[in-house]
Amino acid sequence: MKNTIDQSTVAALNLRLQSCFADPDYLDDQRGLYACQLALDALEQGNYGVAAILIDPQGEVVAQAENGVFNCAANSRADGRGASVSYSSRAHAEMLLIDQLEEGYLNCLPEQMTMLVTLEPCPMCTARLLLSGIGSVRYIAADPDGGMLSHIGRLPPAWADLAQLQNHYHAHVSPPIRQLAADIGAANLATLRAQLLQQVRA
Repeated sequence: MKNTIDQSTVAALNLRLQSCFADPDYLDDQRGLYACQLALDALEQGNYGVAAILIDPQGEVVAQAENGVFNCAANSRADGRGASVSYSSRAHAEMLLIDQLEEGYLNCLPEQMTMLVTLEPCPMCTARLLLSGIGSVRYIAADPDGGMLSHIGRLPPAWADLAQLQNHYHAHVSPPIRQLAADIGAANLATLRAQLLQQVRA
């Protein structure tokens, strides 16, 4: 199954992205706007519209990742029927950054780092974030249907202990950027969820 994205939706989101400007009164606006650019790129590539960046203690972005669970840019199939969609359950933006951190590609202690995510992390990513040792996790848009950080108080005791070691909060961004992140994350969602179910049961 090849994922398709409504090009008019992408065009409208691109226009909104181009018209957004970082408000200096909001601590995370500049980095949040950049993360939204990455999330929109993920959406255009046929993936969930989610992205994440890692920020060092000096406020510099040291790594970035986009959701890539559906690799829609795959090479042509051997049977000549064009590109196929490959699937990787681990290719969430947050998990890809944690991989870089754990493999030693980043020269910074995890507890000194902040991850900024465009959409509230899912249960799988939340568990991995708690185990990563990253000091703080900020998310731009809430995800009432799939997010886990807003339910962090309901974790089992061992996981609740880990959660005490990490700061979780909404990113300090202006309303237009928060809404843009939410809309990018919600775009094409029905198609993506149907594709996920198909891939899991393939």
